[in-house]
Amino acid sequence: MSSEQITEQTASPVEQTTTTETPATIASVAKTDTLISPTTEQPKVATSWKEAISEEFRQDPNIEKFTEIDALAKSYINATKMIGQDKVAVPNKNSTEDQWNEVYDKLGRPESADKYALDVKSDVVPLDDGAVKQFAENAHKLGLSNKQAQGVLEFYKTSMEGTAQQSKVDTETAQVQAEQELRQEWGREFENNVKKAGALAKANINSDILDLELKSGIRVGDHPELIKGFAKIASMMSEDKIVSPESDGANKSADIESEISTITNNTDGPYWNKQHPDHDKVVQQVYTLREMLNS
Repeated sequence: MSSEQITEQTASPVEQTTTTETPATIASVAKTDTLISPTTEQPKVATSWKEAISEEFRQDPNIEKFTEIDALAKSYINATKMIGQDKVAVPNKNSTEDQWNEVYDKLGRPESADKYALDVKSDVVPLDDGAVKQFAENAHKLGLSNKQAQGVLEFYKTSMEGTAQQSKVDTETAQVQAEQELRQEWGREFENNVKKAGALAKANINSDILDLELKSGIRVGDHPELIKGFAKIASMMSEDKIVSPESDGANKSADIESEISTITNNTDGPYWNKQHPDHDKVVQQVYTLREMLNS
């Protein structure tokens, strides 16, 4: 067998296995595709993130409450962070005192009332140690942490400081108004009348009473009616005991000096005896007489 024959016989089967696409074949395939495509079920596109999860989880109350998937993710992250941390059960109206104390301690309440580290400094409303101690005891009983107790204390200090400052303003305003009233009524005699009234008031009324503050904000000793009353009494005393219509300036001075000498020369009298109940009163009386002598 020649080489040409071998080659021809070998190549012949290859030619027979080659697939030839005829117009009929193409049409058949096209027809098949046309029939299958419209009837093939396409996957549904979810209109909500909840539709992407199974109905079992979708209807769970813990899932239903979320409207946004970001909120669900945030809740999950926070819950994960809480794993392994201490849990604090929220007490209710039926909880015992021990159960409440357990919660207070876990939330940061100091071990005892004297363990609070509180800043009580105030230039306007100083707090005494007794008040601070009582406050700490109540704060501990109520279960307050140091931060909470300090916050309450700061609120109290701020409130009291505001009240004190306003009271100071009201007092100063009232005193100015009282002085204006007396100046209008007395004119040039204002200074002299106030001096005599003040000396007489101090000689007869305890200074604690004169320093009392009235609702209007004015001191008792600065009230116009009180000052006018003592000024009138001082004037009457001057006319009755020291000054007479017929006496001249020299006689008036002599009478005043004589009365002062009578009081101060009595070494056993109240003027020199600090323990005597009338000591302050007599000293003020001498002071008033000397003021009259110099006026």
